[in-house]
Amino acid sequence: MNYIWASKIGCALDCDLRNGRNKYTRGAATDDAPRINAVMAAATADNPITLIIDGSALISGLFLPAGGHWGIAGLGCGMGFFISTGTNNDGIHNGPPGAGVPQEPGPPAPLRGRNVSLKNFTVNGNQGGGFDGNSTSGTIQGNQYRWLFGINLMNLDNIDIQNVVVVNAPAYHIRFNNVGNVAVSGCVFKSSGLSTDGLHFDGPSNDITITGCHFETGDDSIALNCPEGYSGNISRVNVTNCTFNSLSLMRLYTSSGGPARFTIDDVTVSNCKGNVWEGAFLIGLGNGSNLNSIASLAISDCVLQAPTILALAENFGDITLKNVTLQPSPSLTTWVAPQANNICAFARPSPLYGGGMYVGSILSFENCVIERFRNIDAPALILENDSLIENLIFNGFGLKNEAGSSPIPGLLNIGSGFIRELLLESVNSSGITAPISPGEFSSIAAVSGAGVLASGWKFPDEIMANGVPYLSLSSGLQSIKQAGMVHPYPG
Repeated sequence: MNYIWASKIGCALDCDLRNGRNKYTRGAATDDAPRINAVMAAATADNPITLIIDGSALISGLFLPAGGHWGIAGLGCGMGFFISTGTNNDGIHNGPPGAGVPQEPGPPAPLRGRNVSLKNFTVNGNQGGGFDGNSTSGTIQGNQYRWLFGINLMNLDNIDIQNVVVVNAPAYHIRFNNVGNVAVSGCVFKSSGLSTDGLHFDGPSNDITITGCHFETGDDSIALNCPEGYSGNISRVNVTNCTFNSLSLMRLYTSSGGPARFTIDDVTVSNCKGNVWEGAFLIGLGNGSNLNSIASLAISDCVLQAPTILALAENFGDITLKNVTLQPSPSLTTWVAPQANNICAFARPSPLYGGGMYVGSILSFENCVIERFRNIDAPALILENDSLIENLIFNGFGLKNEAGSSPIPGLLNIGSGFIRELLLESVNSSGITAPISPGEFSSIAAVSGAGVLASGWKFPDEIMANGVPYLSLSSGLQSIKQAGMVHPYPG
């Protein structure tokens, strides 16, 4: 690896990262991009180069070798780059200036380069208002052909990003298109306004880890958007120990309604906390995805303030929530019609895409809690739009109510939809009046589980599985079915 210091190649490094002005004279700062681009152009597999950014530079875009084998390392968050007014391009990307055009090239995805490292510096994206920032097109994000990203990495494997701060991005803070083996850790993303996703992955992408990052964005903190970019499947994504104050924690979608349909598989999120105002996980945009398109999503050990944890508008395979706490809050939520209701819930139709119908194979809650403040109604599940869940499992679920709060009417709220099997292994029914309103039991084919009787709730005889003790809705007595016949329990 060859190390090149910015100060030793003639860079002025005279930019105030807060405002882009000359930090000494308060006049115009010097554009250091031409010097950096010229030196970094020599990076190859046989001649990898790391730029040591040992100051603060004004740049009109760093356009670094498309095939990778380069890095940028700063000496802390006071070092880095301010994107100059009127750049109308990404702050940093691999490839020539026009490499990001078109933004949505579609398939096939090209072969990938490799080995890009970004560490210990700041990028100020100079968001502006569409006339006085990076973009002077009249639109903050850019123009109809390309949005302007803080960092844009395309067609690469082995990307390592550590302790990078990106602020005031016109559009996505960091955009990834056709990437694999990506590790992002200790980073901060902070910008306001729509389209300011924190980490945005287009398909195809694979083997992604995101650890110890903080997101304050006006849009999705993390986006897994299969149909965008070259388009393709996204797999093996792990997010842990991150904090959020954004529109969503993560968006996942595999179809935009056209013939192209993809899959997202093996996504895990753990030990995260924060506030999100449209839903923690925005799953889908609407109808049209393949069955089990969100093949597996596991969420564990998270505490999130949100209108919902799962904003559902797309088919899914196996979604598991373990040790997850929802603090229901509709504050700042925009409910886009059609919506059957505007009620918070652990899982419900998406506030943004409320008309989506979906089929889910398994939705499982293990040791999950709704921590209510005031009298916010918040069931575990709201099912609408004739959606279907094959297996709904509760193995540890309950409310933690603020003193004086009224009970919620039901564990489930089914307006139009169907559950093939409701499995109640363990539920704390304190503060939950019933499993469901009496008129909605017909939306459940079968009820089973070791925790049915202990819940104290009453169930219709006709939906009870054989061999499961329960409290009969018709007789009020403890009962059990054997070979389809109702008997007293214990007999």
